[in-house]
Amino acid sequence: MAERRSAKKILIAWNRGLGDIALGLYAIVHRIREWIPDAQITFLIRPNLQEGFTLLEGVQTIVAPMWIRGEPYDVEQTLVALNRSGKEFDLIIPHPSPTDWVRWQHGSLVPRLVWNKAHDDLYKKFDLPEGRVYIGAQATAETNYGLWRNWPPERWQELFHKIGSFSRARVILFGYGSEPFFESDQLIDLRGKTTLMELLSIIKNRCRYLIVPDSGILSMAYYLDAAFPLQILSLWADPKHGILKQNVASPNPMLVHRPLIGTHRDLSTVSADDVFQHLAPGIIHAK
Repeated sequence: MAERRSAKKILIAWNRGLGDIALGLYAIVHRIREWIPDAQITFLIRPNLQEGFTLLEGVQTIVAPMWIRGEPYDVEQTLVALNRSGKEFDLIIPHPSPTDWVRWQHGSLVPRLVWNKAHDDLYKKFDLPEGRVYIGAQATAETNYGLWRNWPPERWQELFHKIGSFSRARVILFGYGSEPFFESDQLIDLRGKTTLMELLSIIKNRCRYLIVPDSGILSMAYYLDAAFPLQILSLWADPKHGILKQNVASPNPMLVHRPLIGTHRDLSTVSADDVFQHLAPGIIHAK
């Protein structure tokens, strides 16, 4: 449609999840570029998505400070409030639907999020000395959609207790909120204390393992187009979502991915032992 209309300047509104940048919007941009190689693609987004969109190569962003995730928006009214005009664009896509539009990508298109090496030193802002085994973890998917995505807090606490038997291991908690609360002397709680780029810099340069549910952090780390050693343990109640639905390898050739899937769509059936057995070799034999 855009090709037939000779659309060069395209505005796409996005007020949904961070992980969809890799899982859906990458494919939409890819398809537009196939049809219109010189297209100028701009995304209208809420503020806390801005960092994530810097990983999507060749696009621009307009930030709508008044947008809140999950709340309805009007693109034309938003542009007016920002002293912009819809007339700047040849085509406006107010409500893109990656789930319906880019099913063709599953099993074939590898999303690639471009890493800027200038971000590599961001992890140095935090006290994460060498000589320890750092295990990144996100305790909740932090979305109102699909609470079944979350591993029960008691399972996390059991896992942290097992890790606590090894003095050189440290768990770094990622995310935005401060709940749930966990007890462990070996937890480094960075929830709400990092930007996205700081978080990714820590994962890239310090974490040997990353334990995460189906979340934006998982998608960002999995599709980061950079070579660095990382073992991801992903937690699933329903494998018909996210990176498992995408069904392609990470662009990181050094990444090892082990999905752990609950039975009967119940993530609580994955035990702390199920997770710990994948961590134990690296922790026990750490030098």
